[in-house]
Amino acid sequence: MQERKTRRTAKHTFCLAAAAAGLLLGIYPASSQTARPSFDESFRSMRYNAAAGVHYTADDYLQYSPAVLMLGLKAGGYEGRSSWGRMAVSDAFSAAVMTAVVNGVKYSVARPRPDGTSRNSFPSGHTATSFMMAAMLHEEYGWRSPWFSLGGYAVASATGISRIINDRHWTSDVIAGAVIGMASVKLGYFLADLIFKDRYLNGSYSAPSFGLDISRKYYDAGLYFGYRFLLGGSVPIPGQEAEILAGGSTAGAEISVPVANNRRIKGTAGVASKVGANAYTIDNSLSFNTYDFLAGGYWRRPFAKVLEAGTRIMAGYSLPGNREVSRPAGISGGFTVCADCALAVTTGENFKVKAFAAYEAYGFAVQKPFVHSIVVGGSASFFW
Repeated sequence: MQERKTRRTAKHTFCLAAAAAGLLLGIYPASSQTARPSFDESFRSMRYNAAAGVHYTADDYLQYSPAVLMLGLKAGGYEGRSSWGRMAVSDAFSAAVMTAVVNGVKYSVARPRPDGTSRNSFPSGHTATSFMMAAMLHEEYGWRSPWFSLGGYAVASATGISRIINDRHWTSDVIAGAVIGMASVKLGYFLADLIFKDRYLNGSYSAPSFGLDISRKYYDAGLYFGYRFLLGGSVPIPGQEAEILAGGSTAGAEISVPVANNRRIKGTAGVASKVGANAYTIDNSLSFNTYDFLAGGYWRRPFAKVLEAGTRIMAGYSLPGNREVSRPAGISGGFTVCADCALAVTTGENFKVKAFAAYEAYGFAVQKPFVHSIVVGGSASFFW
């Protein structure tokens, strides 16, 4: 029984690493002769447009919050998956793997930090630590309630976002740190399971099911990252010898609420919503953000146990930021529509990553009725 669990955990670890690596490759655009900012550069511009001069140290402490909760629950007598000894061994393995990988990569790659203070930016150690501890909390208490896991991953996500806001890491550093943190826990618990097998487990513990059940309706909450390509190339700015460049990054949060699940629709249908930010760059090196608020419907269908295909149609409103830049460029608030298709793969209990392609049309440019674009990217979601 335990051998099957450990083999399954090894497979989950591989799936997590492979799917996340594919996500990273998919959202980081190849270099091109067309003038456009890179994925990371565009996100850094977005950060400056939204939070210039903002710096705080809360993420130095926030990263440990999931572990504090896990230890507090354990000390308070609320039993998790493992005994104290087995949990300590599992977490020690996880921390050793995470530390070795993060530091090995950091000082091998020697990537400069965006603020220029050092050359150890990739990957983000704070993010790896926080996602590692969130994954530990998930392993120990996620089987009792998904809210423990959701809370842990929400704190870990806030830590990663804080590292970007504080200008300490590029966005790809944070994504890589999250992947390393979660994968290290899968490997750490796999190694501990090989040693202990069925010993020192809570008698009422039952392993969460892995994969998607077509008969169930799932709620989803997650973060998405992508890169936008304006159809038809750059957008000229009337009266100026400048144009809005043809590409830029986009990111935000998304939530899906199921409404119906039956054989007639061959899947699950429900309500989808998202809020996001988009970075646009003008060829004179100025940049501005827009902020989207969209809602609509979705349809999804699981297959092959671990895969899920889906589509969404949403509409809403887009607001411009950085008015001192966006107003002279002829940018105003306007109606926006979005239609996307996606393929997701489950990489752990209650967790999946998704690759998507979307068509989006914006009515924010005075000089054009609509600005049309294609967005490619990925997301990471918690489902329950």
